[in-house]
Amino acid sequence: MKRLLSFLGRMIDAVRVVLGRLIFLLIIGVVLYAVFSGPEPMTVPDEAALVWSPSGVITEQRSQANPADLLLGPAMPENSVLQDLVDALQRAGEDDRITALVMDLEDLLGVSPAHIEILGDALADFKDSGKLIYAYGDYFSQGQYALASYADTITLHPMGSVMITGYGGNQLFVRDLLDKLNINVHVFRVGEFKSAAEPFTRMDMSDEARADAQTLMGELWSGFLARVAPNRERSPAELQAYADRFPELLMAASGDMSRVAFEQGLVDNIAGIDSFRRQVAASVGVDNDNGSFRQIHYKDYLGATDRIIPPLNDQVAVIVAQGTIMPGEQPQGLIGADDVSELVRIAQQSDAVKALVLRIDSPGGAALASEEIRAALTQFQQSGRPVVVSMGSTAASGGYWIAATADRILASSSTITGSIGVIGMIPTFEEALDNLGIGVDGVGTTAMSRAGDPLSGMDDVLATIYQSTIDDAYQRFIQLVSDGRDIPLAEVDALAQGRVWTGAQALELDLVDELGDLEQAIASAAELAGLQAWQEVYVEQPLSFGEQMLIQMMDSMGATQVLATVRDGVVSGLRNSPAHGALDLSRVLAGVPAHEVQRWQSMMDLILPQDYPAQRLRTLLVCNVCVMTPH
Repeated sequence: MKRLLSFLGRMIDAVRVVLGRLIFLLIIGVVLYAVFSGPEPMTVPDEAALVWSPSGVITEQRSQANPADLLLGPAMPENSVLQDLVDALQRAGEDDRITALVMDLEDLLGVSPAHIEILGDALADFKDSGKLIYAYGDYFSQGQYALASYADTITLHPMGSVMITGYGGNQLFVRDLLDKLNINVHVFRVGEFKSAAEPFTRMDMSDEARADAQTLMGELWSGFLARVAPNRERSPAELQAYADRFPELLMAASGDMSRVAFEQGLVDNIAGIDSFRRQVAASVGVDNDNGSFRQIHYKDYLGATDRIIPPLNDQVAVIVAQGTIMPGEQPQGLIGADDVSELVRIAQQSDAVKALVLRIDSPGGAALASEEIRAALTQFQQSGRPVVVSMGSTAASGGYWIAATADRILASSSTITGSIGVIGMIPTFEEALDNLGIGVDGVGTTAMSRAGDPLSGMDDVLATIYQSTIDDAYQRFIQLVSDGRDIPLAEVDALAQGRVWTGAQALELDLVDELGDLEQAIASAAELAGLQAWQEVYVEQPLSFGEQMLIQMMDSMGATQVLATVRDGVVSGLRNSPAHGALDLSRVLAGVPAHEVQRWQSMMDLILPQDYPAQRLRTLLVCNVCVMTPH
């Protein structure tokens, strides 16, 4: 019996070893197949419609992907990059294979007034090529409709609606709540219109803040009406009346919102999606594989039409700064002073870079961090090369501080800028602790020894220090604006005080030089540098060897558009990547098409140990690719 059991035990061990090795070989085979196999490269069909489907929120640069979303799927639609949307329209307008454009705006969650302006101009240019634009929606929000209004034909679902609500909104004020919690908020500021602290110190808006905000909203709304109404051969007054009288119009239509939109001339057809597809198919033809109209998605189109171009000797470097400005190194979505300053130095060290464009989309942030970035730009200028600032949706407060001394500043007419003022806010909890029966006491050798403790309150010494530093920062701010914009200091002080301006207003006040988009800013930088021909190069932190390895693997798995997706993150001819680098998975995954995620997520699960941190991986270099756009 013992021999039999021993024999059976050896047999089980042998089978286990054999099965383990077979499973291991199977895994290796799956990985190798995934890496070295893939579909044919994407091609653009003849006489096709370009499906232009922005999603999420329109941003200036690719957002980081959340690794947790890779397995479970994203909770929200992926954000779209402004320049990708513009590039697709520009290329398709000149491409004879693309005969029409179909706008699918269902997943578009947010688009700023400035981005509506830029995308609207690109849509108008496409329309000028003589190609038809179709738009379909189950529902059109205000931002979605602003883009849809450029279509030759707008089709709305029979149960859909067009909601034009205007600009505005509410804000919470929590002063009484803080009072009940015995929390004191100490505000130090310069600028009577600098209202960021009001939610903590008031229960409503101050007259100054209300007037400033109402003026800003009014300017943006006037721009919206002036842009959208003519697209539908309507006057701004008629579009205003649609928003003001919508409840009345809806009652007259017995609650049928699609009928209201049709009768007011905001849409051309009321029909379902199948009818819409047949309409487009009648123009561009039928795709025999799926029975829908012949089409290509704009991301696939970008991947199919990207070209790998050797670097030219005359380059205009483009750096994108998006988010709140913070000291040190920061993740994507925030502007780290060290990160942006390092990118400026990378561009400065390249002899091929003849000019620099900084694209700013920021509501502001830390004054010191803003100054560090501005100082890095000044050093670039001192090398004899121009710096041009291109303002995105917002370039206010610290965002304007960075821009103040540039050689030239361009903004969209709907850009929100200005807010030249400084504010600081310190909460203290001495009364809350006292109410709980907790005392705070101690000793010190100077008047400063015990200062700065939020548990013991704000004394006069510390309050004087804080206000003095705020005063100093404001004086530095307006002096920079005075020097950079060549405006007398007293005039800068008068138009500052924390006021917020649109780009059009800022042009009248000489706070910006021109109205224009990023491409015009690049051309302006090239002009200042005396360039007749140039190449634009997006400068971001270079990808590590491991990140490039993962890109190669994804490309082999069929994600042929991934190289185009990350082209802005690869800097060729500017700086070599380090010999070894840690892979920030989220940087590479950002913007990867959703239909590719599942394919290579399975492979990543195989080659990554389960206890490995989700965003870190070290691996080998496979290739170094630079995809650039020549001008």
